[in-house]
Amino acid sequence: MPDVERINLHFTDAADRMCAWETDDLQIMRIRMPVGEVLPHHNSNANSVLLPMLGKIKLVTPAGEEVFGVGEAVFVPFDTPMDVSNAGDEPALLLVLKAPHPKAFQ
Repeated sequence: MPDVERINLHFTDAADRMCAWETDDLQIMRIRMPVGEVLPHHNSNANSVLLPMLGKIKLVTPAGEEVFGVGEAVFVPFDTPMDVSNAGDEPALLLVLKAPHPKAFQ
């Protein structure tokens, strides 16, 4: 039986954007976004699930615009152009689950 591992997602400490945990198959990014913050435009580097833990997130892709919050998630396929921003009036905290790991797409 494999060992169980506790993962510190660094909700309140460390850099605003960081890899919180990864294996050969999965990467978990943690992003803190102050009110009004917009991440640089980019293409997703893996199949990704955006999962807000606090606040509201706005995602703009060629397919349209989504605003979603705690208890919701959005799937973004590999290589999708996207803009991500804090859509609320409070800081946002976002987990990005990437599978397979982005290195699989290199």
